[in-house]
Amino acid sequence: MQARDYRTAVSRLRSVVDVAPTNMGANYAYALALIGNGDARAAVRPLERALRSEDAPPDVRKQLGLVRLQLGDRDKASEQLTALATALAACDATCGDMKRAQIQNAHDALKAALDAPATPAAPTTGWLLPGPQEGRDAYAAAVGFVNRERYADALVALDKAEAAIGPHPDLLNYRGFASRKLGRFDAAIGYYTAALALNPDHRGANEYLGELYLQLGRVEDARRQLAKLDALCPYSCAEREELSRWIVVASR
Repeated sequence: MQARDYRTAVSRLRSVVDVAPTNMGANYAYALALIGNGDARAAVRPLERALRSEDAPPDVRKQLGLVRLQLGDRDKASEQLTALATALAACDATCGDMKRAQIQNAHDALKAALDAPATPAAPTTGWLLPGPQEGRDAYAAAVGFVNRERYADALVALDKAEAAIGPHPDLLNYRGFASRKLGRFDAAIGYYTAALALNPDHRGANEYLGELYLQLGRVEDARRQLAKLDALCPYSCAEREELSRWIVVASR
């Protein structure tokens, strides 16, 4: 798969599915190999089998919707979007911020494809397993979208960037920022928390998490983020000064 030899991947993964026909991971990987090999129609059944598992990630449903859309069945694709919307509404506090963010991203990517005025691109591995240069280009595009306040487009571009390079504090920080601007505060907290789990000293994530706490009226939590920036920036820094300014405004 990583070498983009999808024909061989299809053959090898078919053998895996033959041995473990109900295994979620095997079916999902097999479906991705089929998509990469240009056989989206054959990917429908393994994606449906993968969805029977309670452990299926939201991306499985997203990919099934994209495949259905590629095959010209908008109604079936819309069913997957509805299912993601239902899962998002049911994702309460016990669901967890990261799971909620995953569902939100899958929902947004499929909705963007359904809303596209032109025929959407096939769900090839250009989305699923892009190379490093594609990842860098997607990240640059995401930053551009953020700067132009096109936050939903930024999240789609960040999906592609993360598929290429994996979770990275900068990517997660931008995910949090875009989600916050879209009013998805729970998802934003999850992304900022994930960014800080990878790099507790990430100044941008510490600042933006503090700003989000202020939006939620959690001034003391914002002050704790400022204290972290005080430790990170003993001679001050832009992130520390910006969060301090917003705390002063919120405290008036």
